[in-house]
Amino acid sequence: SHQELGAAGCSLLVNTVEPGAAVPLHKHTVEETMLVLEGTVWVQLDTERTTVCANHTVIIPAGTPHAWDNDGHEPAKLLWAFAGPNPFDDSTYLEGDPPKHRVS
Repeated sequence: SHQELGAAGCSLLVNTVEPGAAVPLHKHTVEETMLVLEGTVWVQLDTERTTVCANHTVIIPAGTPHAWDNDGHEPAKLLWAFAGPNPFDDSTYLEGDPPKHRVS
């Protein structure tokens, strides 16, 4: 993990998001940035939903409710930069349940 490597103020996560994979509305206490490397996902910030394609970035301010989903037919690959040591421990879910699969 990033903490084991000495990172205390940020974490990075690269993940392949399969079709149908979704994270319901939630928020964090710190800023988060999503970079779509491959494929397409939709991202919701507050009540605004936008389709995000490869090579585009979404900046999510601290405390902003957000959700995302790969509703397409192809996997998407994303890079997340999170301004804290652990995005999973800093998630407050506002709708639905947290994803069962936690990526490390």
